[in-house]
Amino acid sequence: MDNKKLTLHDKWSKDADSYEKGAKIKTSYPQCESCIHYIKGDALKCKKYTSELKPKGVLFAHTECIYYDSSEPLKVEVYSEKQNRFLGGIFGFCVGDMLGVPVEFSSRQERDADPVKELRAYGTYHQPFGSWSDDSSLMLCLMDALMSDDVLEQLKNNMIAYYKEGLFTPRGQMFDIGNSTRYAIENMERGIPAVECGGSTQQDNGNGSLMRVLPLAYLRDKKKDVEYVQLIEDVSSLTHRHKRSKLACIIYVVFASQLYKGYDKLDALEYALAFAYKYCAKEYKEEFSYYRNIFDKTILEADRTRISSTGYVVDTLEAVLWSFFNTTSYEESVLTAINLGGDTDTIGALVGGLAGLYYGYTAIPDRWNQNVLKKHEIAELCRKYSNVL
Repeated sequence: MDNKKLTLHDKWSKDADSYEKGAKIKTSYPQCESCIHYIKGDALKCKKYTSELKPKGVLFAHTECIYYDSSEPLKVEVYSEKQNRFLGGIFGFCVGDMLGVPVEFSSRQERDADPVKELRAYGTYHQPFGSWSDDSSLMLCLMDALMSDDVLEQLKNNMIAYYKEGLFTPRGQMFDIGNSTRYAIENMERGIPAVECGGSTQQDNGNGSLMRVLPLAYLRDKKKDVEYVQLIEDVSSLTHRHKRSKLACIIYVVFASQLYKGYDKLDALEYALAFAYKYCAKEYKEEFSYYRNIFDKTILEADRTRISSTGYVVDTLEAVLWSFFNTTSYEESVLTAINLGGDTDTIGALVGGLAGLYYGYTAIPDRWNQNVLKKHEIAELCRKYSNVL
C-alpha cells in the first residue's frame, strides 16, 4: 500500500503491528554481564547478592539492578555550566529514548497499572538494557553531519548508512524505523534531491523529523535568523516536508536553543513562540491553528487526560512541552512522559533532550548514563561537535 494514502492512525497501527510481528526473536544480554559485581558463571548471585538470590526482575532481565556499576564506566569531567547543558541535551535525549524503548506502543492504561519507574529491557523490541532507537540514531546522524561542509549531503549519506549498514545504532544493526522515514531514505537512494525526499501531504505529519533535530539547537548563535529557519526546514524536509512538521521543528529547536543558553523554561518558550510568529507567520499561516494550544500556552496547564501521546507531530510536541513544564527534575520529566504511553521512546527522547539541557548532564541519574550502549562513542561525538561550535 502506498504510504502516502495512509492516515496517521493507519500508519501508527501499521508500525505497531509490524513491530509486534517482528518481536518473535528473543535475545539475551543480561545487565549483570557489564557490571563490576558480576561473577562469571553464576547467574543467580553476584558480589552484592551473596547470601540471597538476585531479585526476580534482575534475574529475568526485566528491570535494572539497584547495585549496577558499569565495568566500563564513562567518566565525564564537567568544567562549566555550558558543557553541563551541552552534554545534558545529548545524553538526556539518549537516556529518555532508552527508557521508552521497552514500552513503546503500550497504552496509557497499561502504564497507569504498571508505571515505569526504572530502566527496563526487552519489551516491545526485545532489546537488551541500554538500547536506544532510531530517534537517537538519526539524531546522532545529524550531529555528525553538522560537522561537515555539506550538511544535507552528509546527513543523507548517514541516514542511508543507518538504514543499510546500522550506522549509529547501539549494536550495529537497525531494529526500528518509521515507515515515512524508510520511504524517504529509499527516495534518497534513488537519487531524488535530499530536501525533496520527505512526504509533503497532511498524512505525512508524523514526528520523524522532530525526533532528530535537537543538535540544531546548539547552532543558534552561529546562524542568522532567516538562515537558521532555512536550515531547520531543510533538515526536516529530508523525511517530512509538510509545513506542519517543519513548524514543530522550528518551535522545538529554538526553544531548546534558549534552554542551552540558560534561559528559564517559560522565557525560553516565549522567545521560541515570538520567533516563530516573526519568521513563520506569513508562510505558515494555515498551520498556526494546529498549534494554538501551544501558542496560547494552555497546553502547559492542561489536564493529563487531554494529552495525546501519539506519533502525530502536534500531539508529540504538546506531550513533550506538557511533561517538561509540569515536572521539576530530569528523572521526573522523562518518566512522566514515558508513562503517558504511546510513542514512549520518541516523546521520552524529546523531553529528555529538553530536561537535559535545562537541568544538566549531572542531573541525569548516573546509573542511566552508564547503561547507555555506545556511551563512550556518543561522548566522543559530543566532544568533536562541541569543538566546532
